[in-house]
Amino acid sequence: MTTLTLVKKTSFTVASLATTMLLSICTPVRAFMFGTSGIQFDRDTSINFTFDKSQGLYQSSLWVAQAEPQNNGYTNISSLFNEIKPSDNGSANKGEGTFGNAVTSPDGKITQSFTFLKDQIYALLLWSDTGTGKPFEQYVSSSTFMNSSLWFAADTKFSRIECLTTGCQQAVFGDFELNYKSSNPFSTVNDGKGPEQFQSATTEQLAKGTKISFDDGSKGNDVDFQNFSLSAELVPEPVTVFGTMLGVGALAAARRKKKRGQQQEK
Repeated sequence: MTTLTLVKKTSFTVASLATTMLLSICTPVRAFMFGTSGIQFDRDTSINFTFDKSQGLYQSSLWVAQAEPQNNGYTNISSLFNEIKPSDNGSANKGEGTFGNAVTSPDGKITQSFTFLKDQIYALLLWSDTGTGKPFEQYVSSSTFMNSSLWFAADTKFSRIECLTTGCQQAVFGDFELNYKSSNPFSTVNDGKGPEQFQSATTEQLAKGTKISFDDGSKGNDVDFQNFSLSAELVPEPVTVFGTMLGVGALAAARRKKKRGQQQEK
């Protein structure tokens, strides 16, 4: 085998190994939840949330909520996005709210990052009010959080007693479709697949970016899951990955140098 062939082969091996390590680092494999059962990782994990749009005339704010011990309650610990008015232009476009008009964030950026701590259980929780600034209803991405006495939905089809028994899905996760111009049910837009088939996102979906959207459970019962939409994507660990690649590269370089020395001795 020539030195050039060896270098090419080694470089390909290093690149493949680095890619494998990158995917491994970016994809938690144990104690993983990202859906209606809650959000949980087996290591501190950062997620980028990017706002898409809102619909409807309630004024909402989206928070990260953390479960209390034994899931006896939860605490809103970080604001992601909030509407400063119910919509861009009244009822136009079905009460559409876009970022920079009706919607903003704590730092004014459309993408917010949050670090979920190892082994803790979280959910996304959407507060809605009638424009008074006083919380009117709560829509939670995790049905598990409905067990808390803090959860309520005053003017919707959701009954707390029923939700405690059967669970009430208020958010969808994954590769679903939304048609903001249509009032058809969610299943119609998704080829007959109902929201129950979008209860969680996989690690692969989260690594490349996945969608999340809430339904407000209005008494009209449209179940279109269009009321507050965003995307979520895993944040890579560049320092760890870069250091790993440097280490692998240094090892390969040392092996090439040793091989050249052996060839010169022959």
